Amino acid sequence: MSDKGVLTSWVPKYEAWCEQAQPLMEQGKGKEAMSSYPWFTTEGEPFVRLGKPLSQACVGLLTTGGYSIQGQHEPFTGKPDFSATAPEVHLIPLDADRSKLRIDHRGYDHRFAEEDYNANLPLDRLREMIDNGEIGSIANDTLAMMGLITNLKPLIEETIPQIVDRFRSDGVEAALLVPS
Repeated sequence: MSDKGVLTSWVPKYEAWCEQAQPLMEQGKGKEAMSSYPWFTTEGEPFVRLGKPLSQACVGLLTTGGYSIQGQHEPFTGKPDFSATAPEVHLIPLDADRSKLRIDHRGYDHRFAEEDYNANLPLDRLREMIDNGEIGSIANDTLAMMGLITNLKPLIEETIPQIVDRFRSDGVEAALLVPS
């Protein structure tokens, strides 16, 4: 079965889960709601071998840490969205003022990320890797999303192709996903 077929068979399971999970989420019982989430499993191999040494490649960064830039982006909602709306992606320029970075995600402890944003937005570590000759370059913009995406259909059908197109237009040859 293709990923499209897997997604088609997943949607009814997701819809049934929503009926049971939404009231629990509203009551602040996220752990209980997520305990019966119908996890999606892709078919096939999701990785592609890089055709050149990583030391010559442009790396793109995608984080699900829920980052936005104060005064530039509307904040993410910070909670699961059960709608069919495609997840939003914020662009975080490499030269963004770190003091204006905001974490909107309520699904993880921000303590370590606030202490050092490299915990889930490793821009300094990637720059060090460039300096050490371990990677060739970094895309000019980091892509930041909100985690806690429960409805995978718009993510898979809309947002991921947009991310791939963005990375391709930026010359990205390898992507680093940092889940939060």
